[in-house]
Amino acid sequence: MGVPAAGGYPQYSGNIITPEFSLDLLDIFYCTSIYGEISTTEYTGDLEKCGDQITFWKKPKVAVHDYEKGGPITHDTIDSKPVTLVVDQAKQFSIEISQIDEKQICNWPSFRQAFLEDGAYELATKIDASLLANMFANVDPNNQGTTAGLKSHSFNLGTTGNPVPITSSNVTQIFTYMNAVLNEQCAPRNGRFIVIPETVHAILLNSDLKAAYMTGMDTSPMINGRLPPKVAGFDVYVSNFVPQVIDNNATAYQIVAGTKSATAFAAQIDRTREIESPDSWNRYYQGLAVYGFKVLYPEGLAALYAKVG
Repeated sequence: MGVPAAGGYPQYSGNIITPEFSLDLLDIFYCTSIYGEISTTEYTGDLEKCGDQITFWKKPKVAVHDYEKGGPITHDTIDSKPVTLVVDQAKQFSIEISQIDEKQICNWPSFRQAFLEDGAYELATKIDASLLANMFANVDPNNQGTTAGLKSHSFNLGTTGNPVPITSSNVTQIFTYMNAVLNEQCAPRNGRFIVIPETVHAILLNSDLKAAYMTGMDTSPMINGRLPPKVAGFDVYVSNFVPQVIDNNATAYQIVAGTKSATAFAAQIDRTREIESPDSWNRYYQGLAVYGFKVLYPEGLAALYAKVG
């Protein structure tokens, strides 16, 4: 410990030379939470009042028939299907600490702020992971698989046992396939997104997009690491919580794209509190998130089952 001492010279390190502790805390590297970017939260206000679910009615579709002069009129009835969002998920954290320790920890305010921020972050990551998995599982059958496309059935977006290989030469093409699948469903073009893992992000940076003139940017993404505002019509979000499975000894990613309005997210309770124990001189710092989400428009999402290379 410390600078080595020559023979016969005393080593003071750890003795009269005592260690000094910084009052600054080292930062923790955090991933960016995206659940608020890929789902609509406009219904949260309704559930903040009361209740544990909210039911939506989809607009009815009208059938149009051919008509001949003098012929009878064909009559139809309307049919509107309900969709229910249920607040059925809750996450919490609780930190216990003695008030004596609070007083004696020199930089307690920094520690307190740090663990409260970390608790909020951990709650958000749990939401991201479960939301992405749920969205992938509820994609319309016409927007996934080896014959995706409501009209053309001509886009291969992969299936179990046959994930689509993604390379730097085809990654943007695959993005355009997912965009086309959404177009065939007449999904809104505004608010379209795609969520990719870091492995696909690296491939995307090494694709044709590395040429600045192809992106409309002044600097190549290879230099600044930034993607253009849109790629194949999508806002691109990179997440470490994209679901993945092992398929034939390879990692397969369950990548979802779509329009933000396709999925509803509602947070009913999102709060923290600080309470003192009546039976001890301990204090508890707690957080609670109660929420639910629902895919309202499965046709507004597209699923890509892919592997790298």
